[in-house]
Amino acid sequence: MKHFRIILLVAAAVLAAACKDNRDRVIVVIEPIDASVASPASERPRHIFYEANPKLFAVTDQLSAIRDHFSEMNSYGYDVLWLMPIYPIGTLKAFGSPYCVKDYKAIRPEFSTMDEFSSFVAQYHAENEENKIILDWVANHTAWDHPWITEHPDWYVQDEQGNILHPLNWTDVAQLNYSNAGLREAMIDAMSFWVEKGIDGFRCDYAHGVPDSFWSDAIARLKLINPNLLMLAETDYERLYDDGFDVIYSRSLKQGLVNLFSGRTSPAAFMTERYTQAVENVPEGKAKLFFITNHDDASEISPVKQFPGSNASISAYLLAAALDGSSLIYSSQEIGYPSTLNFFETAVLDWNSNWAYTVKFKDAMQTLIHFQREKGFKSYVSGSTVWIIFKDGYLAVNTTGNTVKVEIPPEIPREADKSKRKDYIVLDPYDFDITGCPTDI
Repeated sequence: MKHFRIILLVAAAVLAAACKDNRDRVIVVIEPIDASVASPASERPRHIFYEANPKLFAVTDQLSAIRDHFSEMNSYGYDVLWLMPIYPIGTLKAFGSPYCVKDYKAIRPEFSTMDEFSSFVAQYHAENEENKIILDWVANHTAWDHPWITEHPDWYVQDEQGNILHPLNWTDVAQLNYSNAGLREAMIDAMSFWVEKGIDGFRCDYAHGVPDSFWSDAIARLKLINPNLLMLAETDYERLYDDGFDVIYSRSLKQGLVNLFSGRTSPAAFMTERYTQAVENVPEGKAKLFFITNHDDASEISPVKQFPGSNASISAYLLAAALDGSSLIYSSQEIGYPSTLNFFETAVLDWNSNWAYTVKFKDAMQTLIHFQREKGFKSYVSGSTVWIIFKDGYLAVNTTGNTVKVEIPPEIPREADKSKRKDYIVLDPYDFDITGCPTDI
């Protein structure tokens, strides 16, 4: 029996050595992507949105809790703070959704007071001159106890018997009727109220559910108050660019990232098909919004579960943020929160609960932001790895569960001293390397 154990130990050692040798010999050959994927410098806005869900920060005085988190949030490099709905929530037929608004010109008590909010906006702009703050706007429907229900029932969609209808399957809200000129004026007036208080724009919920003619009129008039207004549409319909929206969603790219990290699509196909299709029709000066999660997605699955683990969730977001567009960080994403978060409910998070993950995410974001100061990049795939090469650095992402040794693309200069020259990098499963170096794009 003793001899048998020795044989097993020796066999295990040989097997381990063989696996190590095989690992060291894994070299993925560089294959340049089609030239159409290379992204020259453009005027597309590269905003980083931080979506703050007040219910994740505190039970009461939520605005102060968000303010207290500013120094940490700033380290992620965002330049647009998106506040999810801050308005009073309806109670009639309601389920607690913040998108069930009963007063467009008020703030719910657990969030803050109007005076404190005005002070907050002024301080935010004083400390972050180039940053913007936008509000979530719900133009498609209201709560059933919104005053308009009784004061202006004709502002709502009704059946033949005069009963006000709800949209789609959302029974907690009442559908607005934009064929009514009075409603249009009232909605623009409500939006103007916030712009005049210093708000820099809106993220418009279910934007394609509202007529294009309303948006084009509203945005033009709001920009008379603030010419630099930033408008984000929750939609995948590119026609809303013509309405005046600056950024629209790209759920297609999100699904492409899921497919990429699950092995259902190759890096080459992701870049030459999914990514190219996402940006090919974007007008100059406009952008798509790339993301791996948001309040809707996080209600169904955590990104560290939808993607294969912690490394993959950071790598997927970095890849999304590195591409030619804008990107989104949803509050909770930076701590790799592992469970679902129903945005109807309050769930105060411990922002120090996964510090190693947070530091890794933060450090990578700070490097990426530095790279993006010079617009434009080149893209390569090498087997399982996607490379995004900037003017002064690169991001390399391993999209598989294998450890890979990858040859460095020729655009990245080598050390003149051959003894110090680095021709390969080794990437752990689903991990990334983000490194600064001078390049010539």
